[in-house]
Amino acid sequence: MNAMLEGDALLGLLSQPIFVFMSVLARLSPALMLAPPFRTTSVPMRVRALIAIAISASLTATVYSTARPMPPDLLNMSLSLAGEVLLGLLLASIMVLAITSLQLAGQSIGHLAGFDIASSFDPATDEQMPVIANLLGYMAMIILLLMGGHRELMKCCMESFHRFPAGAVVPQAEWLAEYELLLRHTFVVGLRAAAPLATALLLANILTGLLARTLPQLNVLAIGFNINALALLVMLVLSLGSVGWVFQHELAAWISGCQQIVTADV
Repeated sequence: MNAMLEGDALLGLLSQPIFVFMSVLARLSPALMLAPPFRTTSVPMRVRALIAIAISASLTATVYSTARPMPPDLLNMSLSLAGEVLLGLLLASIMVLAITSLQLAGQSIGHLAGFDIASSFDPATDEQMPVIANLLGYMAMIILLLMGGHRELMKCCMESFHRFPAGAVVPQAEWLAEYELLLRHTFVVGLRAAAPLATALLLANILTGLLARTLPQLNVLAIGFNINALALLVMLVLSLGSVGWVFQHELAAWISGCQQIVTADV
């Protein structure tokens, strides 16, 4: 009887630290799995899981004093961990949207230039994407890392424990409004980045149409493709710096979105 009581007491002592660790791991894992620089198949899943476990273990002692007591039943425990995963996914997806904005611009440009068949493998999504979209996506990831976006994401994750202690995440209606605002901002930045190249390609298509009307004996398809390719390369070289400047300037909006979600001033 004494051994059973001692076993129950030991289990009770260990249950709360394990629950806090699982809560921290559930909140940090999406950020470490989905956001750059780990958002690529070149980093093995086991390595990402090991990093997430190590960071969560080191952070558990910090948030243990403010953590919510472990729920008494499996249903409430599952709901608590689901809330942690939801918050982690929300914060990670905001940084993913930042990279997606330039990939969206690249897909639009490639479609206008007729380069849909010119695709390459994207290690972040395991899919084939247009070459221009991959190029702009890599540029967005590099700028994001140079600007410290990955550090800001981890900072938001750690600051979230002040408003939402471990195991006490309650989904907020304001999250949807903030996410919808950031989603619209993603499309706006993508359109701004694609606007110079899209304008040049539109003028190239108009020039091709005028050539087809005035010189119908020419092979308009071959000439038009060459004109589009030339306009694309020239404008890409000229506007790549401005695209990076726009992305760098607008990156603060995505970082601010993370901060708004985890602070009490939402």
